[in-house]
Amino acid sequence: MGDWRARHNLSISQSHFTEKERGMTQNAILRMFEYNEWAWQRVFPSLAALSDEEYFAERPFFWHSIHGLAVHSYGADWIWLQRCRGVSPSALPAQESVTDLADLRRQWDPVRAELREYVATLTDEQLASDIIYRDTAGKPYAFNLGDLLRHVTNHATEHRSQMTPTLFQLGHPTEQLDYLYFARRPA
Repeated sequence: MGDWRARHNLSISQSHFTEKERGMTQNAILRMFEYNEWAWQRVFPSLAALSDEEYFAERPFFWHSIHGLAVHSYGADWIWLQRCRGVSPSALPAQESVTDLADLRRQWDPVRAELREYVATLTDEQLASDIIYRDTAGKPYAFNLGDLLRHVTNHATEHRSQMTPTLFQLGHPTEQLDYLYFARRPA
């Protein structure tokens, strides 16, 4: 079958769109963050319905448990918010720094609110600009702010999609999370 990128002369690391063409408007990114919050609010009741044994049980995730995956999701929101503010932390919050789901919500709810408040302050021009940050290993990177914020919401979707089948299997399904259910309305 081969690599389709090579067949079509495409590179994973480079986009053929210019900064202007891939631009993100404030309204569009606000909508993405509204959806992101809406979706998490449909996952949290299912997480709360888990027993401690289910929540902390070793699972075949990279993050080892539903707790680990949830803490990683919180940590990603936190670290990107810090980077947007010009701070480059050297580590994500450790799983051990979050004792349970209630503690996670105490730490994460304000971060998600701060992210939404931050996004609401941005202009289209700022969204088209780059931020410079260092990863946790100290390596410097430039990241278009609009793309970075797309990543934040896409990353959350990825990890919700890892959690929800397990929640379903454990008897705690979430409500529908597809963007369709967020965006559509009766005619």
